[in-house]
Amino acid sequence: MKLPFSIEIMEQDVATLVNLLFGMLAILFLAENNVDNITIAAIFVLVCVLADGADGYLARTRGQGSLGFHLDSLADFVSFGLVASILVYYGTREGVGNRSLFFLIFVVSFLYLASGIVRLARYNITPQDNVFYGLPITAGGLIIALYILAGLPSAGLPIAALILAGLMLSNVRYPKVRNTITLFIVAVLLIIILALYGIGVDYGIIAIILLVLTVIYVLNPLYRRYI
Repeated sequence: MKLPFSIEIMEQDVATLVNLLFGMLAILFLAENNVDNITIAAIFVLVCVLADGADGYLARTRGQGSLGFHLDSLADFVSFGLVASILVYYGTREGVGNRSLFFLIFVVSFLYLASGIVRLARYNITPQDNVFYGLPITAGGLIIALYILAGLPSAGLPIAALILAGLMLSNVRYPKVRNTITLFIVAVLLIIILALYGIGVDYGIIAIILLVLTVIYVLNPLYRRYI
C-alpha cells in the first residue's frame, strides 16, 4: 500500500499496527482504574501476541524492510513493555491493597518497563541470527497477561516481573520459534482463551496450560546453560 507521503506500508506492517492498536486500547482501559478492566487489558495483550505472530510470519515469508523492523519494536514496546508494566502495577495493587506498598510496586513496574526498552534497543543494534539475546519482550508480556488471566496470587506478580526483567537484560540465548506446529498450538490456545472470554466461559485452565508452556520456553535455555 503506497501512501501519498512516500511511505510504503506492507501487509506485515498492518499486523504491527493492529498490535499497536490493541496495546493502546489496553492502556485506555487501564487508565480508568477499574478492576474488571485489568482483565480486559490482559485479554488485549493476547490479541497483541497474535498480531505480533502474524507480523513475524509475514516478515519471514514476504520480507521486511527497515521501516517494518523498527515499527515492530516500537509497537512491541507499547504492548508488551508499557502495557505489561501497568498491568503489573494495577494487578498487584488491587490484590495487595496496602497503600504503603504502592510505591514499591511502582518501582518494580518501572524496572520491568526500563528492562523492556533496553532489551528492544539492544535487539535493534544486534546482528540478527537464529537466537534472541535475552528474553524476548513478547514472551515477558505474554507471561504477565497469562498470570493475571490464570487468577494466580497477585503478590507473585512483581516477583515474576523482576525475574522477567532480569532475563530480558541477560545474555541467555533464546531460540526463535519457527516450528509450525508449535506456533499453531500457541495460536489455537490464544484463540480459545479469547473465544471463551467472549462467551463468558471460564478460561483459567487454558490460560494455565499456555502459561506453563511459555514458562518452559523461558526456563529451557537456563537449564541447558547452568544444569
